[in-house]
Amino acid sequence: MSVVINRFKSLTIASAPEALAGQILKMVEDGELQPGMRLPPQRELARMFGVGLGSVREAVKMLTATGYLSVSRGKGTFIAENALKQGESASELEKRLKAVSLADLMKAREIVECGAARIAAAESDPEHLVRLSDIAGAMDQNRDEAMAFNQADFKFHLTLAEASNNKAIFEMVKLLVDKAHEHIDFMDNFLRTFEPAQVDRAIETSRDIIHYIRNGNPEEAERSMSTHLNIVNFELKKELPG
Repeated sequence: MSVVINRFKSLTIASAPEALAGQILKMVEDGELQPGMRLPPQRELARMFGVGLGSVREAVKMLTATGYLSVSRGKGTFIAENALKQGESASELEKRLKAVSLADLMKAREIVECGAARIAAAESDPEHLVRLSDIAGAMDQNRDEAMAFNQADFKFHLTLAEASNNKAIFEMVKLLVDKAHEHIDFMDNFLRTFEPAQVDRAIETSRDIIHYIRNGNPEEAERSMSTHLNIVNFELKKELPG
């Protein structure tokens, strides 16, 4: 059964995917969209909501991952049959949507930043090694101050990207790190990445990365960066469905 949706509110672009996902769920709760109904094509949804096609795709991905939508190849996107049985509070739903969004970001970071660590180890630039060591020291010194620690951690990632001596990689990492910064409250408060054990692990893996770069070991530098990023990924898996 398909449905034609005539009443949409335009969304601000700042948080369009999450806002769009929230509005679709509100329409399910209000009975405007019912289980089994087929949503209009994504291009039509983008026009109706006043957002870009990319925002619609992201919202559909979030709602599919959290079990509210069902995508059938060749047939379309449907409101899941159990959409009304999810029974999650607004705060729990928000957590799950943020977790899905952050998971995508972390996948991209792992691809780009592990590659950056590998290249940095092959380059083995003494100047960057000094800077990385100083930043790891700042992480250690600020292990009890969340804001200062996170700033040092993000600086570590940017400096490592610089150590690849590849401007394109640096620009990609900067974009990804800036996006990650938007999730910092979620990571600290819900994923609890600022717990003492997690902080210790972040400092330890940062120093491992520096060690393997200094010794010109690309494979281990790449592996250590993966371990560093997986501090967040491990906690994320607890929040994702299935």
